[in-house]
Order: sequence, then structure tokens, then C-alpha cells
Amino acid sequence: MNCPDGFWCMQFKDWLNVAILIATIIAIIVGPIVAVKITVNSEERREKLRRKYQTFYALMRTRRVTLSSEHVSALNTIQTEFHDDVKVIEAYKKYIENLSLPASPPEQITQKFMEDRRDVFNEMMFEIGRSLGFHFDKRDLAKYSYTPQGWVDTEAEQNAVRKLALELLLGQRGLPVSPFQPNPAANKFPPPPSVMPRTP
Repeated sequence: MNCPDGFWCMQFKDWLNVAILIATIIAIIVGPIVAVKITVNSEERREKLRRKYQTFYALMRTRRVTLSSEHVSALNTIQTEFHDDVKVIEAYKKYIENLSLPASPPEQITQKFMEDRRDVFNEMMFEIGRSLGFHFDKRDLAKYSYTPQGWVDTEAEQNAVRKLALELLLGQRGLPVSPFQPNPAANKFPPPPSVMPRTP
């Protein structure tokens, strides 16, 4: 059957050209949208990974200075930044539960209590490092960290001064006062000459 020339009597090559034209139009419209979406998703993944590393590095820097604001702030971001890692969240919860134990007077804190706290912290850091591709030995985490003794002494002195000042301001402690006796040897000026009595 002969088909007269017209739109509905196109040959295969004509249909192929129409299909290519339609595909080109779709690509022109949809392509930029898909490209933007891929770029945004890639940026979001990169930013999420950057925040994870930032949290990890902050905790590593301050692992011996746990009262610093940087340490506490990083600790409080773990639950959101690592919400998709079950092992990290479990280790985090154990550490927070340990931190939430009732406070004891300093003289009642035992060595075992402090070791247990360090163990759960190092377990948390091990899991965070594992999720970021670091391969730590847990013993190395516990052993190889450093805080100058001067920092420890300064912090203890500041705490003692703050406690004494608070007790003084609350009227729980008196202010000792004693007469001041200057040390003559500390005077940078020579003593005045003694006056000899005149003889008549």
C-alpha cells in the first residue's frame, strides 16, 4: 500500500529525528535542574562531613581540658552531626550518662571513677574516629594526650580562689586581718641618720 506524502506517513528516520528533537528539548529543560540538584546535594554532603571533622578535631584538641567551652560545645553537637551512626550515638549516650552521675566531693572521687570516665570517653572517640575513617588503638587514645601541669595547677588555684571569694561574699567565711609589719630589708631607701644629742 502506497502512503502519500504527509505527517502520518513518515519513515523511520523521520521518527528518529522527532525523538531526538523531543529528547533535546527535555534535556534543555530538565538538565540544568538536575545539575543544580546534584550540586546542592554534593555541597550538603561536603558540609555535613566538614562539621563532623570539626566536632572530632575539637574533642581531640580538648580531651584533657574537658571544662573548656570548646569541648562542651563540640560534645553537644555529636547527637545531631552523627545521628546516622548507631555506634557513635550509643557510645555518646554512655559517656553522657557517666557525666550525669551525681557529683561527689573531690576527696571522695576515686581513681577507678576517673578511669571509668576516661574509658567511656575514649570509646566514644574511637567510634567517632572509625566513622570518619581513622584507625586508632584505644590504648593510644588513652595514653597519648598531653596537658601541661601548669594548666592543671592554674585551674585548681582559680577554683580555690573562686570558692574562697564566694564563701566570703555569702558570709560563710571571715576575712582574717593581721597587723602588717614591713620588712626593713625590703625598703629600697636607706634608713634615716640617727640624730646625735648635742653636748653643752
